[in-house]
Amino acid sequence: MSACGLSRHYLSRMKAANWGRIIFISSESAINIPVEMLHYGVTKTMQVALARGLAEDDVGDSVTVNSVLPAPLVRRV
Repeated sequence: MSACGLSRHYLSRMKAANWGRIIFISSESAINIPVEMLHYGVTKTMQVALARGLAEDDVGDSVTVNSVLPAPLVRRV
């Protein structure tokens, strides 16, 4: 819920300034929800959905909303 609250708080100010950037740090788990971490995957899916909704709602404003979905790094030896 912190993502929703922070977005709501700052988005109106960004629109008034006609400029702003919101970046959500999500996870690959938003797309491939791990069974053993269902609660985590659901929250990350929510972040992606929120970012998409805000981005589509703010078309025409100079506010950009993005999500970053990093994947686990695999170290090969």
